[in-house]
Amino acid sequence: MLLMATTPIQQKFTEAIDALIEQVREDPSILAAILCGSLSYDKVWAKSDVDLVLVTIDDRKFDTEGISLYADGVNVHALLLSRTELRRTVEGSLGNSFMHSFLAKGRLLYTHDQTIADLFGRLQNIGERDTQVQLLQAATGALPAIYKAHKFLLTRGDLDYTALWILYAATPLAKIEVVSARLLADREVIPQAMKLNPALFKTIYSDLLNSKKTKKNVQAALAKIDAYLAERAPELFAPILDHLREVGEARSCTEIEDHFKRNFGVEHVTTACEYLADLGLLGKASTTVRLTKKSNVSVQELAFFSFGGGFNEV
Repeated sequence: MLLMATTPIQQKFTEAIDALIEQVREDPSILAAILCGSLSYDKVWAKSDVDLVLVTIDDRKFDTEGISLYADGVNVHALLLSRTELRRTVEGSLGNSFMHSFLAKGRLLYTHDQTIADLFGRLQNIGERDTQVQLLQAATGALPAIYKAHKFLLTRGDLDYTALWILYAATPLAKIEVVSARLLADREVIPQAMKLNPALFKTIYSDLLNSKKTKKNVQAALAKIDAYLAERAPELFAPILDHLREVGEARSCTEIEDHFKRNFGVEHVTTACEYLADLGLLGKASTTVRLTKKSNVSVQELAFFSFGGGFNEV
């Protein structure tokens, strides 16, 4: 039995996967099986499916990436990865990224290869750099929705639409909370965050869902979010602040975007720079740019600099 079956549905799913795994064990080309998704750590319901990662031997003749199986009435989505592909995925996936969390929250059902067991065990280790990148990505992802919420409250006075954009921001804010606690952020990150910071997520999530929208509670939610981000900004956006401090001069938005996409896999950091400038943590400047390779007119591109970086005006 893979898991403790607490309901008839859970028992049905568990027995179906047990039977499937007994068959798969006999296949010499399958080295390991990893149960992922809800059945590995949560509850399932009647319309759930099962996520299963099957690790295959290294053979170039295999070209199947995935296959949908049917196990005693249960839909099973099986992802086939060779041993080499699994290693590449584990070593290449950023700690606390979706793929990292997907595998790390899974359960290794069996393996014929100890190196796979060792590789799976390493998924629980999240490095400091990975944590910084995930915090930056989550914080940068939250900002556009927060700006929209402020905009529609100010320009339209539309409480429902403002609340909707606050709720959009709740997921990346929840990821900030969970990753900051050095926990694995899974697909149900908001319930995770509510346990860690119930006061914040009551105001910005459950109260907005379950109470009548008033100007008072919508403004209170925005104020909580603003204070939460501002207090944590030096930590959340540390890679940006450190980079501009190190270069010691203004960098255009294009240069900053290129740097963070290439070195961190994080995009749209211009919004984060604008936010940091609004907080007074970065300065604004401009650099000369031509719009196309054939342009003969120069214009000014937005740039940012660190106050502690010995800025020389461009």
